[in-house]
Amino acid sequence: MVKAAVERIEGNFAHLDIEVDEAEVSRALDESYRRLAQRVTVPGFRKGRVPRQILEMRLGKGALYEDALKRLVPQGYAEAVKETGIEPVDEPDFDIEQIEEGKPLKFKAKVLVRPEVKLPDYRAIRVDKTTPKVGDDEVDRYIEVLQRNRATAEPADHDTVQAGDLVTVDVELTSGGKLLEVRGDGKGLVIEAAAKQDLPGLGEGLIGLKTGEEKVVETTVPETYPDKSFAGKPAQARVMVKEIRERKLPEVNDEFAKAVGGYDSLDAMKRDIRERLQKSAESRAEAEYRKAVVDRITQEAEVDIPEPLVDRQVDFMVRDLAGGLAQQGMTLEGYLEACGLDEETLKKSYRDEAKKLVKTDLVLDAITRAEGFAATDDEVNSRIAEIASRQGKTTDEIRELLTKAGRIHSIEDAIVREKTVDNLTRLAKGE
Repeated sequence: MVKAAVERIEGNFAHLDIEVDEAEVSRALDESYRRLAQRVTVPGFRKGRVPRQILEMRLGKGALYEDALKRLVPQGYAEAVKETGIEPVDEPDFDIEQIEEGKPLKFKAKVLVRPEVKLPDYRAIRVDKTTPKVGDDEVDRYIEVLQRNRATAEPADHDTVQAGDLVTVDVELTSGGKLLEVRGDGKGLVIEAAAKQDLPGLGEGLIGLKTGEEKVVETTVPETYPDKSFAGKPAQARVMVKEIRERKLPEVNDEFAKAVGGYDSLDAMKRDIRERLQKSAESRAEAEYRKAVVDRITQEAEVDIPEPLVDRQVDFMVRDLAGGLAQQGMTLEGYLEACGLDEETLKKSYRDEAKKLVKTDLVLDAITRAEGFAATDDEVNSRIAEIASRQGKTTDEIRELLTKAGRIHSIEDAIVREKTVDNLTRLAKGE
């Protein structure tokens, strides 16, 4: 049996005074004795048959108390949380006050609890929504991309490089007097004149050159260069023009439409492109609208944001950045050095956004509880089936993997969050 008293203190923390009765303590100590007796070898006794008094003399009574506390404290804390009705949002700090055979266990727990959120009248909030309309210019730009993808490169009818030409060049890249590696050993590279390149200024530097001419272009070593000691450093690119070709775009007509997507006519292709662009624009507009609704409600809500939660969000953002950099072959340390930052400065730059994210989570959680949203078994099963289908596995395999990883609750949370935002969006539209 557990007794608990709670006291709210400054900073959204709560102090719990917890007492576990002596009978429970006695049972836990007996279990610890049996567990330790199986692990300890004492001359003259079979394993597991060492008398408790002998075991305590050999290990010290503190070993039994320490083992028993590993079960008593978490269990007692969990019951105290349930009894007092607090909502912890972080791991607690424990302070053991009394642990002695024949007496109750007494300990304190200090834990960050969910702060009170003063919600606005979110059911009455309305947010205007604009419906995007795809114009002819957007359709034309899309067709231009299709043209470029089907363009051919033919010998140029001019003898000097012009913007947009496809120029075959040999390149030597040096930095600090050292010759650096270039893809394909720098031989026979095809570069579009005036277009953005991995080596800044190279595309522009080709303008006006003739076949056989050379030029040294001032540039910068890419940040992704394998040797990080050169990444981002000034460099010189010596280029020699070997061939000048120009891109020939196909004529946009019915034949082009048929070749691109099997359309009956150019008009049919344009209609299909317009419909797909319209759906994409509407999807983006809906996502932006949902965000605008949540931002509006969050802004009008009042909540004392716990700093530990902000710290945790900042740490997550830093880890997320480090993961993204790793996929590009970079380290967080290298990135910070290149940007002239240290980790503390980076964390400070994230802090305002982290506060906003934490507040949004707290507000949406409060609305979820107010509305009583929950994830049903059918909804969870359906989401697991979707994951299984994408990964080519059975639902049982995915469920087992998620259960082992402790991620079933994350699926439930995602479903509930979608329900909450869906509801707020409908309300904001006046539906």
